[in-house]
Amino acid sequence: MQEEISKHSRKIYKTVKSPKHTVNEKIKEIIIEIFIIVFAVSLSIWLHGWSEHNHEQKESNKFLKELKADLQADAKLIEENKKTLSNLENDYKFILSLKNLKTPITDSLVGSHSNFYLLGSAFNVGRYEGFKSSGKIGTIENDVLKNEILAYYQQTLPNLTFRVNFINSEQLKIKDADSGNRNLSDFYTSQKMQSNYSNLSYNSKGLIDEYQNALKQINQILKEIDAEK
Repeated sequence: MQEEISKHSRKIYKTVKSPKHTVNEKIKEIIIEIFIIVFAVSLSIWLHGWSEHNHEQKESNKFLKELKADLQADAKLIEENKKTLSNLENDYKFILSLKNLKTPITDSLVGSHSNFYLLGSAFNVGRYEGFKSSGKIGTIENDVLKNEILAYYQQTLPNLTFRVNFINSEQLKIKDADSGNRNLSDFYTSQKMQSNYSNLSYNSKGLIDEYQNALKQINQILKEIDAEK
């Protein structure tokens, strides 16, 4: 392109210097050459922009295709955590009911319901973070899809991770306190443990609700990605 511009610029210069052309002929020739140069530059810019846009869309489509696999893995983890939470919630209810039981409470009975199941928190965020940090999120032209992806990774996942870490942390504290305890019935009926389990039960219910919301978001994002094909 630089060579073409130089060629037409030299032609303009020669036209201006040429004694064989009248002033009107020179003006006409110069206008034609300028038009050619402007057209060539504009075409070059358009072709470059078109090429860049195609390249960006290929990267965007590749990202969305790979993100689909990440989201499906997240959905699987969430479903597994929901099952774990269901088991934990049953244990929480039992521990919280101990003070109201009229039958004798044995340590073996308490022990069978004082289980600790750590929730998984290894969500797949690496691909999203890499794409975002490279400044390419804006290349997703579907604004609805883009906003749903941002909401899931910027709001939903941090909230899920916070609740999961809290529940796991509280369980580990109870497990450490429980270790070597000779009287489980007294330990789990104490005001402190009852309060801890009440807090765990409240947060586990909240986490289940957030998991349901996250699954809805994932399904909607997957639906939008499939529609992009």
